[in-house]
Amino acid sequence: MEAVAVLDIKDGIVVQGKAGDRENYQAIESRIVADNDKSPLAVAEAFYNKLAIKKLYIADLDAIMKKNENNIDKIKKIKQELPELEIMLDAALVDYKNAQNYLDDFLDYYIIATESLTDLKYLKKFSSYSEKIIVSIDLKAGQLMHNLKQWEKKKTNQIIEEIKGYGFNKFIILDIAAVGTRKGIAAYIKDLKNSFPELEFITGGGVRDYRDIKPLKRLSFAGVLIATAFHNGSLGRKEVELIENDKVLYKIAWCITGAGHFLEESIEQIERLKSKFENLEIDIYLSKAGFEVLKIYKLYNRLEELGSEIHKDSAASAPIMGRLYKGHYDLLVSSPTTSNTVAKVVHGISDSLVSNFLAHAAKSKVPILLLATDTEEELVSAAPNKMVDVYPREIDIKNTKKLKSIKNLDLISYPEEVEQWLKNYLLQVN
Repeated sequence: MEAVAVLDIKDGIVVQGKAGDRENYQAIESRIVADNDKSPLAVAEAFYNKLAIKKLYIADLDAIMKKNENNIDKIKKIKQELPELEIMLDAALVDYKNAQNYLDDFLDYYIIATESLTDLKYLKKFSSYSEKIIVSIDLKAGQLMHNLKQWEKKKTNQIIEEIKGYGFNKFIILDIAAVGTRKGIAAYIKDLKNSFPELEFITGGGVRDYRDIKPLKRLSFAGVLIATAFHNGSLGRKEVELIENDKVLYKIAWCITGAGHFLEESIEQIERLKSKFENLEIDIYLSKAGFEVLKIYKLYNRLEELGSEIHKDSAASAPIMGRLYKGHYDLLVSSPTTSNTVAKVVHGISDSLVSNFLAHAAKSKVPILLLATDTEEELVSAAPNKMVDVYPREIDIKNTKKLKSIKNLDLISYPEEVEQWLKNYLLQVN
């Protein structure tokens, strides 16, 4: 899947699209562009250099809105300065010869939009350029935007089937009513993708953060159009890497605290999950005591051999917590979890990496599976080189029971239950 950055150009500058109300589009406000520069080249350079974007969707709104002018010189300048950046251009379809010249000269892809298409003969003319043509299925609040009488009584899926017959297999499906609204991708767009699994579909409009993109990856969309989420910081370079890593469809954050009880079994379960599910990635988060105990039990090297990211508790604050709010993780597992961490969770204390992760997972509605070590009055637990009897305190058992009242948190008794959760709730994992 590709992260495709969007550049809407109007009156020579980059504007912020919202709900398809083009007359009122305003100049962008962006965190990634230096000196508040709104020129197309400056914004394209920010996408390319700061976010490692490889493909750019450009809508020349001056051409689309028929202002008798266009921004082709500015667009061509982007390609000259950033030759490795692939450009997809929607400049309306007024003149076949101009579009042909653009493709032969500098352009990677030309977009034929249903909104601008005035005659089906253009589809036949462009059939020889089918690999460099992307057909945009333009919707507004679910209704296809077009000017063709032949399509008045046809459904969107019938029209896609007809266009496909001309030899085109690259499509954009975009509801402009959702652009800039942060409402997410509509279900009917996902349904259209399911109806045409053989076609390359790019979609977008309303993307808030990576949580909106994960389902699109799992449905094998070829790309996602992004503008607002890049400019406001909801998506950054790390998320672009994640979007374009087709090997990762699911992610777990796994926290380990300073308990010997179920420690080796937890590592065995991580090993099993990584071996069994090739599209699952697991990041490891260690409390200070968790790191120490892993060393004492001679298990840290085994953890390192998993090839997972390992994060240790090294500071009072934890900026990496932002991954929860940006939707990186489908699940947070804390196994094993000491009575100390359980007490912090129950009483709302978040002063360490793991307790912070548990608190912020709850705040961002990421499901939590927690294996507490102190659940019964008598336990037999693994210590280095031997087994020992453990008698949890009454307060420890009471705190564990209180965890049941926390929303989105489920107590588990064994690390193996994580696999069953994945099968029950992430049905695409098999």
